[in-house]
Amino acid sequence: MKRCIWAVCLLFISLSASSEIKFLENPVWSTVLEKAKKENKMIFLDGYATWCGPCKKMDAETYKDQAVADYYNVNFINVKYDMEKGEGPMLAERYFVNAYPNLLFINPEGVLLHKGVGYNEAADFVTLGKAAKDPNSQYYTLKKNAINLTNAQFLKFAETAVAFEDDDFDDLSNNYLSKQADVLVNNDLIKLVMEYVNTLPDEKTLAYVINNKAKIVSSTLYTKDEVEEKVVSLTLGYALSDAAQTNPEEMDFEVLKTLAEKYIPEKAFFVYNYFKVQFAINEKKIDDAVATLDVILSNVPDKVTFDQACNAMMNIAPILAEESKLDASLKKFEAIKLIGENVKNAYMKNYVKAIIYLKGKDFVKFKEIANLMIANADTPESVKADLKTAIERMN
Repeated sequence: MKRCIWAVCLLFISLSASSEIKFLENPVWSTVLEKAKKENKMIFLDGYATWCGPCKKMDAETYKDQAVADYYNVNFINVKYDMEKGEGPMLAERYFVNAYPNLLFINPEGVLLHKGVGYNEAADFVTLGKAAKDPNSQYYTLKKNAINLTNAQFLKFAETAVAFEDDDFDDLSNNYLSKQADVLVNNDLIKLVMEYVNTLPDEKTLAYVINNKAKIVSSTLYTKDEVEEKVVSLTLGYALSDAAQTNPEEMDFEVLKTLAEKYIPEKAFFVYNYFKVQFAINEKKIDDAVATLDVILSNVPDKVTFDQACNAMMNIAPILAEESKLDASLKKFEAIKLIGENVKNAYMKNYVKAIIYLKGKDFVKFKEIANLMIANADTPESVKADLKTAIERMN
């Protein structure tokens, strides 16, 4: 009887041990490669940080799933590395780890084949592992041959590249589009241009896309407004690309101005100056940012629409507030005279201020303005509903 009980206990221990992924914790990397070669297995590397919430959730849930354990324990050498200690920083640099959890799939020679980023539920994580094992879906295998992929394959590759924030994607997409006789010839390429491409390989291609906006709209995949918005993005992207910016040491704003006036004339003034504001902020030149924002606000409605001014304030003003440089810009914004159709949008002046205070976490001022807007009959009901929701969440 005792022998039977002991056997049952051993079986229970065995089953319990197999109900989660068996990880090697922060092992010497060279020994991992040796083990992978000896067992002829791919390596799954969980790159984590001790402060990472999604990493802990993967540990508590995904890695303890039976289906996950069954698949990963059979198919991979599973290792975990704290990417901020020991050999972690070296591996992070080698495999371009910039977010956590970083789920890396590496062959026995140390070559990165596939990866995932962020929390994965169990079923998705098994799917990720299967994709890592298949040369037809391994991201880095596809990347090496990206130029030869079909349009449908490259579109799928692009989705993953953007999700992975692959810095090489702009060059890869430009090279791929350069070999196309018509970058809008089918829906796959139209989706690629509209959803994933940040810039185009040359001005000729940019002009072609802009001159064929109707072709994109006729695909019924995107509205006219969506196409117009993308055209602005592509013009800006090309103007900032290496193909247009010949001096890598200094930004040539005249290039942007010339291209904007050529391809998006109605929006050129705003796009040019709004970019200058953002550039100045990135360069920590706050006074320059304030001065250029003043140019934008001073040209409503002649060269800048009231909507554009509102968007600029909601995005830029919270940053100026942090630098104690908001007051003058806010007064100028409040002083804008509304005429014609814009009169009915007068509520936006208060709404913009509310958003500025909300982003700046000045909740007292936010609630004060929000309650005034909720009580005002001129405030649209949809806006009131959003403000009420925001207040409820705070409470």
